[in-house]
Amino acid sequence: MAAIKFVGIIGVVLLWYFLPGFAEALYPSRILQLALYGILTVISWKILTSKKFVAVDPSNKAVLITGCDSGFGNQLSHKLDALGYTVFAGCLQPDREGAQKLKMSCSDRLMIIPLDVTDDWQVRGAVKTVKENLKDKVLWAVVNNAGVAIFTEIEWCSVTQFQRIMDVNVLGVVRVTKLFLPFIREAEGRIINVASLAGRFTLPAFGAYSMSKKACIAFSDALRQEMAKFNVRVITIEPGLYKTPISETDNLINMNRKSWSETPTEVKDVYGEEYFDAFLKNITEQMKRARPNVNEVIERMLDAVTNESPKSRYVPYWLSKIRLIILAHLPSSVTDKLLNVYMPNIKPSNE
Repeated sequence: MAAIKFVGIIGVVLLWYFLPGFAEALYPSRILQLALYGILTVISWKILTSKKFVAVDPSNKAVLITGCDSGFGNQLSHKLDALGYTVFAGCLQPDREGAQKLKMSCSDRLMIIPLDVTDDWQVRGAVKTVKENLKDKVLWAVVNNAGVAIFTEIEWCSVTQFQRIMDVNVLGVVRVTKLFLPFIREAEGRIINVASLAGRFTLPAFGAYSMSKKACIAFSDALRQEMAKFNVRVITIEPGLYKTPISETDNLINMNRKSWSETPTEVKDVYGEEYFDAFLKNITEQMKRARPNVNEVIERMLDAVTNESPKSRYVPYWLSKIRLIILAHLPSSVTDKLLNVYMPNIKPSNE
């Protein structure tokens, strides 16, 4: 393994030494050159950061996960329970079907706890519950998975909706992390924050969501540096769009219709009903792009919890990494044109 990695490193060094001239000769187009750089960067990163997997011993370790009613949190709870971890599954609605099915399908090591990450008292109650039930175990990881989304244009996204998404996706992460951090610091464990690729670049109608995920990434970056002195790891999981409750079209359409109905008439007159209908149709089409293989994300979350040497950042799906690299290196004038395909192909009524 060491020999292969050494050869790989030498190959990467030589590749990057000759790459500029090679790329220019082979692909005169700047975009194609960037695509080549993106692909080779991912390959290089894989070679340079590859480590042998060494599993954490789960026998004396507990994990707290938020947002376990459904989606990533629910599935991660199942997987960690099966591996032998003690799981505290935080659920917004602990008496509803999602939480109850989770409890019934797992071992008695898994405990459902009520956890609304926007409620200070409930988060403090969760701390008390975890402390009383840890027994001889340590709190090894906190997975801040709970999140909400709204995909709508800014002019008909109310300030209340901005506040809601920031309270869950940002302040919820801060609340939970700060209160559980003493346990994690004592165990030299890890904080795992589920962010998004939307925190790295922003699509039209993703303004509120991207703002929250950018803030989550900034919080994680600062905390990672501050916690290094305590041997505490801080990790982000940054998936693209996957088929989870967040991407359910009916919910998104209903939220947009509610927002539109509450938008001042003078604003609606600028856009027009035809534009709004086209927007809804476009959102429906975009949600069809959501990747069905949510296991790509769950496997990265599992690695973040169970690997003795986890990465500080996980981006599921290799093509997403390449797109991210390309978009990061293009001027905004170009990215604006590329991302304009996500806008309705119709002009507002006043144009």
